[in-house]
Amino acid sequence: MATSPILLFDNSWHVHDLDESMYDSFGRKALPLTGIKGAARDNVRLLASYTIGELMETNNDAIYLWPYRQKEVDGDLKKQNLFKITEKDGKSIDSITTNNIVGFIGCNGTDVRIRSRFSHGKDDYFLYYMMEKVLAVNMVNFETSTSRQDAIFDLMLLFFPKLLKEALSQGVYKQYVYHEYNDANVKGAIDINRHIRFNIPFNGRIAYRTREFSYDNPVTQLIRHTIEFIRRKPFGQSVLHNDSETEGCIQQIILATPTYSDRQRQAIINGNLRPFSHPYFTKYAALIKLCLSILRHEQLAFGDNKDEKVYGVLIDAAWLWEEYVAQLINSIGGNHYTRKNSRYNLFSDEKSDFQQIVPDYVKGEEDNYDWVADAKYIPLAGVRHLYADKAERVYYKTIMYMYRFNTEKGFLLYPLGDEKDDNGNAYKEYEHYRILGDRGGMLYKVALKIPSKTTYPSFKKTMQESEGIFKSRIV
Repeated sequence: MATSPILLFDNSWHVHDLDESMYDSFGRKALPLTGIKGAARDNVRLLASYTIGELMETNNDAIYLWPYRQKEVDGDLKKQNLFKITEKDGKSIDSITTNNIVGFIGCNGTDVRIRSRFSHGKDDYFLYYMMEKVLAVNMVNFETSTSRQDAIFDLMLLFFPKLLKEALSQGVYKQYVYHEYNDANVKGAIDINRHIRFNIPFNGRIAYRTREFSYDNPVTQLIRHTIEFIRRKPFGQSVLHNDSETEGCIQQIILATPTYSDRQRQAIINGNLRPFSHPYFTKYAALIKLCLSILRHEQLAFGDNKDEKVYGVLIDAAWLWEEYVAQLINSIGGNHYTRKNSRYNLFSDEKSDFQQIVPDYVKGEEDNYDWVADAKYIPLAGVRHLYADKAERVYYKTIMYMYRFNTEKGFLLYPLGDEKDDNGNAYKEYEHYRILGDRGGMLYKVALKIPSKTTYPSFKKTMQESEGIFKSRIV
């Protein structure tokens, strides 16, 4: 095991514990990472050589990516590499470039932890705060463990209540299962072998098996085993009993699984290894994936060499930021759109409307829109000119939304820490640009100020003040 985990920050800002004094508090100095050598260097090379999708597919359920989405939706994210490395003379790692992924991944004794760029010391309060808001969990007592296995497990637990509630919003899962009976009320196929074994000489009973529609099935049993597994963990109690809705969902699963037996865990896991697909209970796929990840993360290995073990929990911080900002936008009358609920198209012809577009946030009604806004989890402070590829994703897309919704206001919403410009001045939290041309319009850059605090309660209090200022500027 590595004595000192490699520590990275998202958005291409990096640092590592082997010589942390070389970096400022945000890890933004791109100094050589020559301290990563030997086995750690080989393991980092291995991780960097695969895309996120390849790591997940090769490792089955050993790597969990949040949010869990179907292949047709998250293809772009899975095509990304977890990080990229440049090397000096092929002997030492010169730099590591990260994306928007945060979380934890371990490879063959080397631990790599990717924090948000707003973390200070050992704690990542901004990441905790967004997870608390989006996942509806209590992060006050959350502490990431030092061991690889415990750190992965702790992160996985945080997702369980949300996925459980989403799945049960479609009802308790039920399917046909076979049950064996031995009584006088025959209502299925007689099992000759069992009948001879149990009922000769004849005692008035018949051994038979029947196929019944039941709530007590391999899927609900898997969820029940996960609940009982979590219940035994120190941090698990606060996860399972965080709110009444979660407790109610747990009670439904307990009532649906009267035949639960701890000794059947491996058989239940094996019975759920096939990819889950159901035309109605669609939201169970993500929950089953998480349950298998929690129950199996100690068993799984990476690659052809079973000694090369890779485990991880990875979080798309850009998605987390968008979902968190959505709560703030909803509180001021805006609407959040995703690929599933967006009703907007860009074009129309004699046949139909087509080319779906998915603005992050829109305020207003048809033919009377106030503004459109995009969440950007990238460092935009002090940035004016962008090259074509980035300008397309940042500026042009938002201006296209402004044109489509016939509004003169567009917002770019991003997080801002304690960064300063080259002159040592704090960056502006609010900027606006006039769009040239006859159509005109204004593009606003609004930052949510992320405080640096030494305790989580004080961080939350200051964040609430920052949120009030942030929302007042989106008008």
